[in-house]
Amino acid sequence: EHTEQIKRPRALWVPFELGRPLGAPNDPDFQIDVLRTLLRTFDKKRGPVLVDYPHDAPASSSAEDPWACLIPAPPLKPARSEAEALGQRLSQEISLLRPWYDESVRAQGRTAVRTSGLALDDIASVLSAYAAGETPQVPAGAAASMPYLLRFLADDLKAYYLEAAVAQPGRFSPSSNDLGRWLFYETALGDVLYRVLRRLTSSQDPKENRLSGMTGVIVPRAYMQRSGNEGSAG
Repeated sequence: EHTEQIKRPRALWVPFELGRPLGAPNDPDFQIDVLRTLLRTFDKKRGPVLVDYPHDAPASSSAEDPWACLIPAPPLKPARSEAEALGQRLSQEISLLRPWYDESVRAQGRTAVRTSGLALDDIASVLSAYAAGETPQVPAGAAASMPYLLRFLADDLKAYYLEAAVAQPGRFSPSSNDLGRWLFYETALGDVLYRVLRRLTSSQDPKENRLSGMTGVIVPRAYMQRSGNEGSAG
């Protein structure tokens, strides 16, 4: 959708994971075909031209490497409401990921968790309440008002989870697809974000509906379908 807005003279859209514009590594025949398909856009005498590449990338050897960011969650105490249940699960995940997140910050010397202006516990509380259909109380210091604050809350927690995941000790490094599938299909955060998106999409409030139409703000397009993992909790 960005290329359609920019109206570049020639563009080829490829269904490959982020950072691999030519497909799988170490596959020159496939990569050459991608380049030839791009160059064939010059057969059109006028632009803008936007062509979809018709093939998925072949699996690379790294696709066979196992990767998992397991979160061994102990039982939670009974909740009095849906919002409390979602908040408990989300806060528990945040707590269990904290050692890996701290290690990531130590190793990288930086973090992207700062856009909302709120502490992690407050982020979990606001997002969970909204996901459960309630009107959350927004703490002082928030970077924006509702509903646009939801974008910053989601960004902060997605950054927190991903920074923690890549700091996991082990032999294999996860790909962007590994990380995306884990975050959106296997965590309590993923469940909360889908609930938030569904509420935004069905809302009669024009601001909320406008936010739902901003592609990828809450859930990237690649993970709009949960592949049968609705409600998984990490």
